[in-house]
Amino acid sequence: MRVERFHRCVLAIQQASAPQLQAYLSKPELPLRALLNRRKLTESSDGRFLYQSRPYELLSFRVQPEVTVRAQWHGCTSTLSIVFEQCTIHGLGALDSLVQFICEARIVSDRGQLIAEADLALETTGLASSLPIPRRLLLPMGERALDLVVARLEKRCRNGLVQGAQRWVASHQRPNVL
Repeated sequence: MRVERFHRCVLAIQQASAPQLQAYLSKPELPLRALLNRRKLTESSDGRFLYQSRPYELLSFRVQPEVTVRAQWHGCTSTLSIVFEQCTIHGLGALDSLVQFICEARIVSDRGQLIAEADLALETTGLASSLPIPRRLLLPMGERALDLVVARLEKRCRNGLVQGAQRWVASHQRPNVL
């Protein structure tokens, strides 16, 4: 079973130029820290990031994702790509190892705004078919889980990413010279 979503946010960044936003995105740790809880984000020496989300409720489960993220700046397209290389979802009991979360995201600088897009999916492994949980229950659970992820993502983009970019742009403004 696989449940998929595509989500897009267009974010106006006040007083920002395209070169400023490109400079901001070119330092992947900055947007990641703006999007995620910086206290739960750890950068490794190979440019990957480890993040453990706060737990949230899903039906009768209290789930807590833990992900390894690779973020890479592509200057020729003004795009920061973010790929969840490994994701473990704790709190699903017997389903922990049978559910895989997939996320490939992009943040693009475009004329003083950021465009954030994400392709998201939840997928069960082949072993999940042997569980005594009917597909008619798994599918709504997957849909609800992605609804929660998209709502969180939207909020983090509209609040954290916008504020992080605006703070960075403000602190890197060139003084007006007369």
